[in-house]
Amino acid sequence: MSGFKYVGKRVPRVDAEDKVRGKTIFSTDFKLSNMLVGKVLRSPHAHARILRIDTTKARELSGVEAVVTYKDIPYNNNYSNALKDAQLLASDRVRFIGDEVALVAAVTEEIAESALRLIEVEYDPMQCVTRLSEAIDSDNVLIHEDKPKNIAITYDISRNDIDEAFEKADVIVSDKFTFPTLHHAYMEPNCAIAWYHGGNLTVYCASQVYFRVRQEIKKIFGLDEANIVIKALETGGAFGARNEQKTPLLAAALALKTAKPVRILNTREEEFVATRPAVAMEIEVAIAADKQGNFLGKKTTVLSDNGAYSSCGPWVLSVAVTRADNMYNFKSVKTIGHSVYTNKPPTTAYRGYGNPQMHFAVESLIDELAEKLRIDPFELRLKNFIKKNQTGIQGYKITSCGLPECAIKAMELTDWSRKRKTKVEGKGIGVAALIHATGSRAGEPEFSGGSAVVKVDSAGRISVYVGEAEIGQGSRTVFAQIAAEELQNDPKQICVILGDTDLTPFSTGTHGSKLSTVLGKAVMLAARNVKDQMIVFSKKLIGEGNVALKEGKFVNIDNGKSVSFAEVAKLGSEARSGLPFFGLGNYEPDCPMPDSTGYGNPASAYQFGIQIAEVTVGDNGKIKVDRLVSVHDVGKAINPQMVEGQIEGGVLQGIGMTMMEKLVTNDDGEIMNGSYMEYKVPTIFEAPEIVPGIVETIDPNGPYGAKGVGEPPIISVAAAVSNA
Repeated sequence: MSGFKYVGKRVPRVDAEDKVRGKTIFSTDFKLSNMLVGKVLRSPHAHARILRIDTTKARELSGVEAVVTYKDIPYNNNYSNALKDAQLLASDRVRFIGDEVALVAAVTEEIAESALRLIEVEYDPMQCVTRLSEAIDSDNVLIHEDKPKNIAITYDISRNDIDEAFEKADVIVSDKFTFPTLHHAYMEPNCAIAWYHGGNLTVYCASQVYFRVRQEIKKIFGLDEANIVIKALETGGAFGARNEQKTPLLAAALALKTAKPVRILNTREEEFVATRPAVAMEIEVAIAADKQGNFLGKKTTVLSDNGAYSSCGPWVLSVAVTRADNMYNFKSVKTIGHSVYTNKPPTTAYRGYGNPQMHFAVESLIDELAEKLRIDPFELRLKNFIKKNQTGIQGYKITSCGLPECAIKAMELTDWSRKRKTKVEGKGIGVAALIHATGSRAGEPEFSGGSAVVKVDSAGRISVYVGEAEIGQGSRTVFAQIAAEELQNDPKQICVILGDTDLTPFSTGTHGSKLSTVLGKAVMLAARNVKDQMIVFSKKLIGEGNVALKEGKFVNIDNGKSVSFAEVAKLGSEARSGLPFFGLGNYEPDCPMPDSTGYGNPASAYQFGIQIAEVTVGDNGKIKVDRLVSVHDVGKAINPQMVEGQIEGGVLQGIGMTMMEKLVTNDDGEIMNGSYMEYKVPTIFEAPEIVPGIVETIDPNGPYGAKGVGEPPIISVAAAVSNA
């Protein structure tokens, strides 16, 4: 689309220079005067009863300011995650190695470490279970006694007559797929600084969900929300891991006890044993088709590793058992998914939110089906793809769909037809498609929208207030570009304030590829609101008529008179006793929570893409990904440069997921590769040639037609490589 001055342009990131020059303050850089060191005593057992906790010696150690156990959290020790099955600090039982038992605050790190060693905890070790198949069949080991078979939650989904579909099928393919536990491998450890002063609690942290942190503190400690402020610090990577983290809550417990600033900074070892990894899954899939290649039905059984408690694991499974079904015109589906407790760290959101797991299974199986039918894998997919204005079998309303365009572009970028026909020993090429959601309602029953405030002060300075987080994806730049487009000002001159619960509107959090679309729409509406107010005032200066904002001036189209943006800001403020112009914007997509069967339209829009991998298999069986083309329907690329960056980053993360990453836990619940020396992630040396492609379909819901792009690039990398 043409006609935009800033939207659709390769605007440099507004925060890039500070990061390059080392000026950005990350959470691990932030310090307060007289700050105490907080440390966490963690369980050495994967499963045990707590018989006794004695903190006497630790409390008596010189330099120790506080020791906290569950007894010191009298208001509500329950930790409100997905199924409310956890505690902030363990009281009578621990369920994974790393479970939090006690806290210490001291004047130095050395004293805090010594105090931890002085806390006496008597455990009664219990049998543990770490494998999904054993956990769900266990009669002897119940991780939560009220959960038979260690099943946290079950999704049982049926759409139409699956038995009839399989009876009518000419071809049926089936297989079992396993997907490992993954660590998010962000650069910065979790860190939080809390300070209780003057009856107010202030917490500084790097999070994806600042307002949720405030809500949890209110629930656990009984404070009024008006006396809790969460302030965002720069985040050194997230990828879903900071959707739930205990560190701010634990720091708050110590701050409330000491009335002094307390910082808890996880060690690298703690990052692997005590934070929340991605959800491992075991998936069995069968697809039925007729001899022409029409998909008739799909049957799926999923076991997902919930870990010891329910973080985002149940919500991740809810996506895995429904989303991929909507990309194709299946006539019927039957899916049973169990989220299963194990004595391992609780699992949470990871880029793609359960979608990479299911896409790996389904897209790999579709290639097996294509081989049986002797149909080109592209042709088979194109024959069955959902189309614009259709409703998917799970209820997704497809308002835009660029799958055919993505397919054409991906084929051109890879010379698919020639390479597929030309057989070269040791070389392979494979394709996989993908669907994802922009701002899904999974786990957010209250609402799925967002709000923004845009302020223009008397000096003409523009500030944008949004309650979201900057986790590396470039939200400051996108919001600045949108506000700049509406107010015809340089994005570099626009100040974007994020994630401060004292200043910004409420937000459900930064997740689900929703910032550019849901929050971007709110920023667009807020900027238009403030522009409309300024136009009304400008007419007092340049006369009534048709007034437009162009090139930093309000221009009366009828009489040719104009006045600068800065002049309207100044005179408008003076005329209203110094009051700045405030624009308010909120966007609530028409996507109610899915019904009790999981049927519904949970997002404002859906992204689509095609990924093609070219690989070499050596004589020793070693696989090398040579090239990966990743083409995405993004609706409208607000910043093509950042879209390409997201594609490249997501693909490389997908390469790690596919080729080298796996968090290994032994039968005793011990993590065997809990450091970056042992947990391998791809570096530039493992990176293939990554070719990003952008398709614009202009979705009717997003700002200027935009859809999200943060998560989709990782989703079908594993399937594309497997198919190659």
